Amino acid sequence: TDDALAYRTSVDKVFAAGDMRRGQSLVVWAIREGRQCARAVDEFLMGFSELPR
Repeated sequence: TDDALAYRTSVDKVFAAGDMRRGQSLVVWAIREGRQCARAVDEFLMGFSELPR
């Protein structure tokens, strides 16, 4: 899905989120992106995810 592609980098099988993706920001944004990225990685590896959105 598009979510599975959202946090991928130009390096195959490497994902990024939070400060690594957007620069220094609020910790709550990094936590949110970390959760979203975890879902994207789950979808990438498993083809689907049961993690909450």
